[in-house]
Amino acid sequence: MTRLRWLAITALILLLAACASGGALVTPGRTTAGGDLTIDAGMEWTRMGGLREQLWTIDGPLLNSLTLISSVREGDFVFLGKRQTKRRPDGAFYHRGMRPDELRDLIADGLREAGAVNVTTSNLRPATFGDREGLRFEMTMANDSGLKYKAMVAAFEHEKGLALAMYYAPAEYYYPRDEAKVSAMLDTLRWK
Repeated sequence: MTRLRWLAITALILLLAACASGGALVTPGRTTAGGDLTIDAGMEWTRMGGLREQLWTIDGPLLNSLTLISSVREGDFVFLGKRQTKRRPDGAFYHRGMRPDELRDLIADGLREAGAVNVTTSNLRPATFGDREGLRFEMTMANDSGLKYKAMVAAFEHEKGLALAMYYAPAEYYYPRDEAKVSAMLDTLRWK
C-alpha cells in the first residue's frame, strides 16, 4: 500500500471519527490553523489534527483537502512524520534558508515520496503573508489509481521553521469549484 493511499485512508478514518463525535467545524472568519499560524476560513470546513498539522476538508479527504502545517522544523520531513538522520540523510527534509525553487522542489519530492505520481509544478512566485516573505505555486499530480489532482501551495519561514499550506482536489470538478475561494484563503496566512 503506498504512503499516499495510507494517508488518504487514515484521513478518511479521522474524518469519520470526527463526524461521529460532532467534528470540529471551521466557520468563515479568522481561525488558528495550528500553533501560531492563522488563516481566514472563507467557507465551512471540517478540521482534524493538532497543533503542528491540521487537515481540513469540505467533501472528504479524497475530494478536497487543505493541509496546514504550522511548523516544519529543521531536519523534519516536509509533511512531518520522520526526521533526517545520519542513517537517512537524503529525502524531502526541510532546512532553514532554502531558496524558493528549493522549497518548491522539496514539497514536490515529499509528495512523490508519499506516493503521488506525475507530479509537476508551475507558476512559482513570491508572496507576502503579513510581514513574512514566502512563495506560492501550483501543482498537478495523480494517485496510484490514476485520479488526477490539481494543487496550490503557500509557504513561508518563521522563527520556528516553515509554515506550509497545500490544497488539493480532483482536477475535474472539485478543484475548479473552490479554487478562487481557497486561493484567497491562502493569501491570508499569518504567523502571530
